[in-house]
Amino acid sequence: MLIICNGVFKSGSSWLHAVVIEILRMNNIPIDKVPRKYTNNVNSPTTIIESKLFDFIDNEDYRTKNYITKSHYYLAQTMQRDYDYDTYFFFVERDVRDAIVSHYYHLKRKYFFIKGFKLYYLCIGRLKAYEILNFNRRYRTAFGRHSFFNYSDMKYDFESFVTAISSVLGLRPLTKEEISVIKSNTSITNMRKEILAGKSKYYSTVERDRHSLIRKGQIGDWVNYFNKSQNEAIKQLEEDKSSFFLRMIYFFFFTLRRRIFRIE
Repeated sequence: MLIICNGVFKSGSSWLHAVVIEILRMNNIPIDKVPRKYTNNVNSPTTIIESKLFDFIDNEDYRTKNYITKSHYYLAQTMQRDYDYDTYFFFVERDVRDAIVSHYYHLKRKYFFIKGFKLYYLCIGRLKAYEILNFNRRYRTAFGRHSFFNYSDMKYDFESFVTAISSVLGLRPLTKEEISVIKSNTSITNMRKEILAGKSKYYSTVERDRHSLIRKGQIGDWVNYFNKSQNEAIKQLEEDKSSFFLRMIYFFFFTLRRRIFRIE
C-alpha cells in the first residue's frame, strides 16, 4: 500500500505521519524504503515529491510492498487523478489562525530577518492563510470528508483518531494500551528528543534548533497574536471572500515562485 500523509504547512501533518508510522509498527507491518529517485531530499520524510508521484505509482510495486510519505501536495492533476484501493490519502486540518502562528515561528527560527507578528502577517501571514484555506477546499472537493482528520480531535480524542486511521487501513482495532504507547511515542516531547538524537527527519532543511519547530501544539493560541482586524480578515478568507489584489499578490509571490524555482 501507499500512504500519503498530506496537509497544508503547519497543519499537523508531521504528527499525522508519525502516528501512522506507529500504527503500522504496532501491527508489525514493514515499511519499505522509497527509492531515492522519487525525492529531492533524502533526509526528508517527503520520500515522494509531487512531480514524481505519478512515476512512482506507475512503476513501483506498492500493492505488495508498503510505502509512506509526508507531503504538501496541491496540484490539480494530483487532486483529480483516480487512485486505486491500495493508495490512501490522509489529510489533517487545523484552525488556520493557529497554523499561521506556527508558520510565523517556523520562519522566525529559520530566517533572522523575521521579526514581529504584525509585520509578518501583513507581508506573509495573510497570504499563507489564503493558501491554507484554498488548499483545504481543493482537498475536500477531491477526496471528501472521510479522508480528513481534525487537529483538535487528534489533540483531545486521540483514541478515536487512531481507531479511525486503523479502520480506513483495514487493520485490527488496537487496544487502549497500544494506543497509549503510540500517544507517548508521538508526543511533542518524544518527537523533539528524536530530532535531537538524530533519529528523525522532520524539518531537515532547518540548520539550527530544529527540534523547536515541533511546537507546543496548543489550540487557540492565536488569541495572543491576532488583533480584531486581522481576525475579521481571516473570517472573510474562510468565507472564500478574498480580494483580487490579494489573489494577484499570492500568485506572484507563491504560485509563480514555486513554478520558477521548482519548489516542492
